[in-house]
Amino acid sequence: MNDDTVQDLKQFISTTVSQEMANLATKDDINRLESKIDDLSGSVAEALENTNETTDTQLKDHDKRITRLERKAA
Repeated sequence: MNDDTVQDLKQFISTTVSQEMANLATKDDINRLESKIDDLSGSVAEALENTNETTDTQLKDHDKRITRLERKAA
């Protein structure tokens, strides 16, 4: 291999590596993604908590509802 071929290969390798590195996520990208995941996790947790509270309230009130249904049936 002559010097021109070696220089061409170096340039090709450098360009290829540079292009591949440009496609990698940066630390900022990862931090933003982690933040979004945290926000989504919080939203899901809040939705589950609300649903559980509603279900718990309904279960606690079942005696009252059954009594009202019994009166209507009688």
